[in-house]
Amino acid sequence: MLEEWGIRGIILDLDNTIVPWHTTDLVAGVPEWVDRMRRAGVRTCLVTNNYGAHVRDVARALDVPLVVGALKPLPGAFWRSLRALGLEPRRCVAVGDQLFADVLGAKLVGMRAIVVRPVSAREFPTTRALRILERLVYPRLRPTPAAAHDRRADSRPDA
Repeated sequence: MLEEWGIRGIILDLDNTIVPWHTTDLVAGVPEWVDRMRRAGVRTCLVTNNYGAHVRDVARALDVPLVVGALKPLPGAFWRSLRALGLEPRRCVAVGDQLFADVLGAKLVGMRAIVVRPVSAREFPTTRALRILERLVYPRLRPTPAAAHDRRADSRPDA
């Protein structure tokens, strides 16, 4: 799918996308996936609203650039990530677990976005509140062909 879209860069959320919230415990398979993307010529950058030392540990473990204090969905961190990757928005996709942070921020700069299920139920309090709004919005989104083919997909479409 990424190849079909012409994607050369991935802006990847951290908390509850590739690690449980506020930890450095990478989800199984993530380091291998990032390496596979690298070998395929797809660059990756981590973007997080956090500032903590743990986020630097994850970026170091994956050997990818990091943008901290993102204030997502504001577009500034997405633009910084695109500069770090040396790519235009149309050549990148954002991957994250939050519709009103990761997906909205990507869309504000003209990128595609893929929303994934959170890897943990433990979340920042504001995120828990926004999940209520997400549940109202998800049924109204139009699924992409990729979501229709994903046997593991729940009711959430790719955004």
